[in-house]
Amino acid sequence: MLHMVPPSAKDKIADGLLADFLITFPVLYYFIIVRRLKISPRSILLVITVSCAIAYLVLPQHQRGYILQIRKLTSLVELIFIIYAVTKFNKIRIAYKIHQSHFADPVYNLRSAMAGVMGESLPVKVIASELAVLRYGLLFWKREKSVSSEYTSFSTHKESGYVAIWCILLIAVTVEVIAFHLLLMRWSNIAATIVTILSLYGVIFMIADLSAIIKRKILISGDQIILRTGLRWLVNTKLSNIGSVTKITNDSHSYGNCFKGGAIKSNSNLLITFKQPVEVEKLYGKSKIFDSILMCVDDFEGFECRITSYTLR
Repeated sequence: MLHMVPPSAKDKIADGLLADFLITFPVLYYFIIVRRLKISPRSILLVITVSCAIAYLVLPQHQRGYILQIRKLTSLVELIFIIYAVTKFNKIRIAYKIHQSHFADPVYNLRSAMAGVMGESLPVKVIASELAVLRYGLLFWKREKSVSSEYTSFSTHKESGYVAIWCILLIAVTVEVIAFHLLLMRWSNIAATIVTILSLYGVIFMIADLSAIIKRKILISGDQIILRTGLRWLVNTKLSNIGSVTKITNDSHSYGNCFKGGAIKSNSNLLITFKQPVEVEKLYGKSKIFDSILMCVDDFEGFECRITSYTLR
């Protein structure tokens, strides 16, 4: 629109677009998303931040000064939230240790501790999830802390062939990032830099996903079983709640309210059905209830034997 309108009307169009980015879009988000889905209004801050970033890229140079002034106000609100989080650090640490003494999952415990101290809200959940991604993405070389000897663990990444597919995807993404960066540089150096930074964060996310899938295994201790695939999802339930464990070759065996939780959704070898529905905790998404889970386990015979030995007691 800005390139097609006459120069005399360009400023009016730019003012209208600026008002849309800063007022119309956040207001629509509030009425369509926040009120209908009943989520925290604080997520509007994220929408305003994204709108400011897009507006800064597409609007004329003289409009950017207004955006920077408005961005300073939202930055002040974000700074207050960060200061609030820092003041709660000691309480979060204490809550984390309490959770850690009952449950061998640092990512889940961090999220639970932050939610208990700062409230169960979307920003808190996003911050906890981002910390988990950065931990496994930037510290992928670091060994996972050994779990207690009372836990039996089962890996989930070998049978699915996810490592080979991940390597192919990483090569493809790297080539596309370089090519797209060079293409955008012809239009805007700022846009090319921003897109490249976001793409590099995507690579960190991919590394975190693979690292977590390799390190975060299925855990069984006593009557407790922790089912998970990396950072993507987690279920904490009891062995006595498992109705059946079935070895499968494709997902056509799933039915009804079934969660597909394998590293590769189309390549699973394990179907677990439950006597009572279980809650699946996802990294960013909202928790949901399922009657069965479709996933992959490398040692199916050992896993089945461990489940059977408990149920036959």
